[in-house]
Parts: sequence; C-alpha cells; structure tokens
Amino acid sequence: MSSCQSNLPSTLTVSLREMRMVFERLVQVARVDAGLVPSLRDCALYSAALGLGGFARLLHNLEAVRSANPHVLSLTADGERLIVDCGGQHAWIAADAVLDLATERLRTQGAGTITVRTATEVDELRVVEALAQRFGLNAAVVIDGTTGSAEIVVSPAAKEMHPTILERIRRDGLTVDATLWWQLFHQSAEALAPDSYVSRRHAGPIIVEADGKVIGRQDEDETDLSLLIAGAEKYGTTAINN
Repeated sequence: MSSCQSNLPSTLTVSLREMRMVFERLVQVARVDAGLVPSLRDCALYSAALGLGGFARLLHNLEAVRSANPHVLSLTADGERLIVDCGGQHAWIAADAVLDLATERLRTQGAGTITVRTATEVDELRVVEALAQRFGLNAAVVIDGTTGSAEIVVSPAAKEMHPTILERIRRDGLTVDATLWWQLFHQSAEALAPDSYVSRRHAGPIIVEADGKVIGRQDEDETDLSLLIAGAEKYGTTAINN
C-alpha cells in the first residue's frame, strides 16, 4: 500500500445535504414508485442517524422495497385499538402512514397509539421517532421482534424539546466508513443521465438550445458555457443569445 493510500481516513463525516443527495439517488436506482422517493430517502437518513440498519444495510433495505406495494397495507380496529397490517411489506413503506394515523388519533381522541403487524425489518420502524419530530411530536416505538410487530405511541413533545435528530444531523453530520460511503456514492450515480452534449444543455437552472440560445436565465453571471458552446459548433454557430 502506498503512503498516500495509508494516509486516507478510514471514516468520513458526511453532511445532511450529501446524504440526502446520495440516498435519494439510490432510492431512484431501486425503481420504486416516484411518490415514495422522499419518504424512503428520509427513512434511510434516520435509520443511519438512529443506529439502525443505517449505511451498512442501506442497499439491503432498498432491495427489499424495490417491489413495494403500499396498497396491501390494511387498517382494522380491535375495540379502541387500531391495527395496521403491513402484509409483509418493509417497515419503511408503512412508516409515514402509521405516523399519520397515530397523529390523527392523538388529535381526535387524545391518545395516539397504533399497533403494527407483519412488517419485515420491523426494527426499522424506529425511524418514526425521528419523523414525528417534524410535527412537534414525540413518538415511542416498542418493537416485538419475535412476532414482527410494534406499538407506536405518539404524544405532544415537551415545550423545552432538545435539538431534534434532524437538527443534530444538520449541525454535526454523520460518521460513516469511508469505503462504504464511496461505494454508495458511486452506485448512486446510476440515477444520473449519461454525460452528453444533450444532457449538459439541460442541466442546472438553464436550458441551452442546439443553436446556443440560453433559456431560463436573464442575469449576467460567471457561468462557464465553453463546453456547451463547443457542442453547438457543429450546428454552425458559437453565438450565445440572451
């Protein structure tokens, strides 16, 4: 091993922005329904922050949601208790729906308790603890791993609430094994369009037409359009018209 390689850090501190970008791309690579992308991205983020499957089991969890079918989730009532049957779906598929039900239960009846059954990777339901904080709520998740069930109790958060999990991630980032992070980073690139003259013309806040005309930006800035101009030369012009 070269001295340069031996000096490389074994861990990295990754920012909130970097994690969201990579996780969202990886969810897209999994080809799940587009409507599930934001929810699954956040579940992956909080799984890492809470020390659940996190980075190490991210690809495993995304493979499990690849063929997700949220429509198989069902809701029944047993007396005063609401029960969500996940029908063998991954816990991340049910997380937002379960939180919504518990929140509505709290609002209308003063007790936000939901029982969840037949979820796979049921430990991952603990992401609801973090998801609830965006509503100013506290969620307690009790897992029964032997039956694949869980009970979720949502209550109002204390007024003097400690920094939320999201705030801690924003402030401090998360630590991850460097080799694992770069593996995830490079795999996430599969969600991107191949680099080409056409893809460059439609990247960012502007569109550059084949003849070099710029659409979408009227202000003067220091954007380097040299690559786009070079591509436009085959169309017989290098002019950039605003």
